[in-house]
Amino acid sequence: MASQPPSMIRHFARVAPQYRRVRELDVRMVYRVAEILRDLAQGDRPLALVDVGAGTGRYMEAVIGVLAARMALLPLAVAYDATPQMLGVRAAAPSLASRPLTGVTGLAEHLPFTAQSFDALLTFNAVHHFDLGAFLTEAARVLRPSGKMLLYTRTPEQNRTTIWGRFFPQFAERETRLYSEATLQDALDRCSAFGMVEFVPTLWTLRTSLSRLLEQARGISYSTFLFYRRREFEAALRTFEKRVRAHFRNTSAIIVRNDHLLVVATRR
Repeated sequence: MASQPPSMIRHFARVAPQYRRVRELDVRMVYRVAEILRDLAQGDRPLALVDVGAGTGRYMEAVIGVLAARMALLPLAVAYDATPQMLGVRAAAPSLASRPLTGVTGLAEHLPFTAQSFDALLTFNAVHHFDLGAFLTEAARVLRPSGKMLLYTRTPEQNRTTIWGRFFPQFAERETRLYSEATLQDALDRCSAFGMVEFVPTLWTLRTSLSRLLEQARGISYSTFLFYRRREFEAALRTFEKRVRAHFRNTSAIIVRNDHLLVVATRR
């Protein structure tokens, strides 16, 4: 898998203004991650965290919010992303920019940080955009000994069980970038810098509506939609709507699966 191509960076630049509006956030995962991070705290030194592929920083902001309520010292946190426009969403919103999160632009395969800079490296729904081997090498380099890498992602198998994988024509088949658990394990074995590795399937049930789903699709909430030509997408969206209406009696209150995988790896 190559690093994020320029076309994908341009896509995220275009969707940056609406990204927060069309994406959901797994609140339970935020609390789980915060608990793991809190256990890393040592004495009076603040935790140093980096979120790679942070987008607009929404997950890191949520994690910091939980940590702020549970720790005396706020963490030193960096939101790192390849798209300046995504990070710029925070700078343009005073309520977001005031939170303790520094934005840095760059590629996941070339982290511009010194060795052993961070206690934890996080990535949420972004690792499928990275060259996995190069990213893991960089992650190991910037983590301190016993530091944690937390990867929150979706596997191809989980993608097929989402409402998009079930009802949007060819959605699961066209999304070939997602890493399987076996691929992630093999890459971690090859890297050899991480000792204990835990794979935690995370069950996530969402209450949504057909109108919300159509809004998300038209807002290109998933970059998978870029793999359709314009007419293909419109036809697929009409089919999706018909299938959802046929399957769910009440399209104003739809319960869907959005399961993910959390990988927790400890730096040797």
